Amino acid sequence: MLAASAILWLLADASLERLSVSPPGPQSGVVVGAGFAITQPVSPSLTIALTGRAGAAHVDDWRPVFEAQVEASWREIFGVHVGARHDGRLRRDGALSDYRDPTGRLFAGVSIMPLQRKGVAAGAVFDYERAMPGAGRLPSGTRVTAVVRFRVRV
Repeated sequence: MLAASAILWLLADASLERLSVSPPGPQSGVVVGAGFAITQPVSPSLTIALTGRAGAAHVDDWRPVFEAQVEASWREIFGVHVGARHDGRLRRDGALSDYRDPTGRLFAGVSIMPLQRKGVAAGAVFDYERAMPGAGRLPSGTRVTAVVRFRVRV
């Protein structure tokens, strides 16, 4: 029998990420963050989650990253997600100074977390991202991430 109420989780992530948006070109670095997830089982093998994260990404220096997403996952191993992100690595300076709000991004992607044990999961995430709607926006790009995720049920 499925639980009648949603479950709240606290999350912490550490990842190596490659962000490819032109300009400024590919950027690889470490991303760390923390947040929460509210999950609701739909069936014994399917779960829907609303997740919010805040953290920082390091390329030349540390820059803020905030995101919110909705995800559907199968046995918490394979997931598909959509969301919005503020990515400080794409701030409006240098090659990006002509773009309007280059930090605002919409994304969709898939995650696979095959390694799981007692609140720790490891795997990969692939995202396609584009600028928020409007004129003078930064081109679309991709993000590939190797991630370790820690979570604790509240």
